[in-house]
Amino acid sequence: MSALDRAGLDARAWLLWALAASLPPLLGRNPFVLTATLLAVLGVRTAMAPPSDTPGALAWNGVVRLAVVFASVGALFNVLTAHLGDRPFAYLPSALPLIGGPLTLNALVYGLLSGAALLTLVLVGTTLGWALDWPTLARLLPARLSTLAVAGAVAWAFVPQTVVALREIREAQAARGYRARGARELVPLLVPLLAGGLERAVTLAEALESRAFASPPDSHPGTSSRLPWRSALAALGLAGALLGAYLLGAGAPIATLPALGASVLALAIAGAGPRSSRRRTRYRPTRWSRADSLVAVTGAITVAAVVITLAADPAAIRYDPYPSLTLPRVNLGLLAALSLLLSPVLFIPARPSDSPIMAARGRAQRVTLP
Repeated sequence: MSALDRAGLDARAWLLWALAASLPPLLGRNPFVLTATLLAVLGVRTAMAPPSDTPGALAWNGVVRLAVVFASVGALFNVLTAHLGDRPFAYLPSALPLIGGPLTLNALVYGLLSGAALLTLVLVGTTLGWALDWPTLARLLPARLSTLAVAGAVAWAFVPQTVVALREIREAQAARGYRARGARELVPLLVPLLAGGLERAVTLAEALESRAFASPPDSHPGTSSRLPWRSALAALGLAGALLGAYLLGAGAPIATLPALGASVLALAIAGAGPRSSRRRTRYRPTRWSRADSLVAVTGAITVAAVVITLAADPAAIRYDPYPSLTLPRVNLGLLAALSLLLSPVLFIPARPSDSPIMAARGRAQRVTLP
């Protein structure tokens, strides 16, 4: 059973859901907005997460634990180095370099909010990594982007493989009596991990080369002179999309629309023209269901609500505890729109282990006989 069957939704619906869930932590640090988004993402992840003993679940859970560690370290570092704010709770000797000075609640709050935003983004990415059927997603992209799609799918698939490989190397080294007690003693773990990663990369590259991956496209009469112009337009379109994302993050949603419009126009012109003579085959055609439409509509409503709120009421998304620590602004309409991120839960099929019969059978198998 593929990931698409387990998730029960189309890859395009999952991408729109991920976009809607990623906007709030990217655009601001309002604790109410971050909490609502984090709870919604956790609800979807809990509903569709695989059994905890599967290799994929172990790999993605390791990524989440690593994100928790980085978020905690980042919050502590911010408290020790950002000596700003009107709510000090402790003092370190000023003779200490970098960390000497007052420790404020303002820095602690900002560090915790930044850690929550990072954790939310990682949870969105890991949920998307489990939900998406990457071969199906690669087939949905235009033929001109097939090479980029395959490269992205391979790079994303290497993340859980690397985590699983690291866990296996640690177990093998532990069976030999090795215990890492410091950074210098991690060489016996990192060297096999690097060697295994290079071996997998070389093997995959040979397999793709044997299948003529990234070979030159079929030529058409009269297209060689226009190809550089299309490449330049495609580059300008991507640059316009990045500019629009930057303007949206900088708090200028009105200026974002012209940049995105010019980006879409440039990409549309660059994609027009004669097509390659190659035909892309599909083992199973993708079908867009009513559930996909509902998830896509709720995701679009959430994106629109975030953008409109950012333009009309920026304080409902953005929050800065400096220089004074105040209560954040609450926008009930935005929180209601963020609750729509839970819509995929309605269409995710239940796992067999979720039924009472399978649960009772699993408990019976764990009973130890005398």
